[in-house]
Amino acid sequence: MRAERHVVWSDEDLVRLHGHLLEKSLHDLFDARVSVATRREILAWLRAPKERSGAFSYRTCCALFGLDSDEIRERVLAWHADCPSG
Repeated sequence: MRAERHVVWSDEDLVRLHGHLLEKSLHDLFDARVSVATRREILAWLRAPKERSGAFSYRTCCALFGLDSDEIRERVLAWHADCPSG
């Protein structure tokens, strides 16, 4: 039987996790090796309305780093539209 371990997350750990989620998602969106289903999920994450902003939403990830989520989304979606793997 496996013993349960209580993991403590520091604020720095959580910010780093948000940064990794944002970076990996944007990278994977343009990686043709990533499944179409995963890329669709990333697009849905990017396009989610403000009302659905949760702890790990795209908007929250951007806000933690002082990034303009609307500007980045517009640019990413424009690049994605021009991308042959999109």
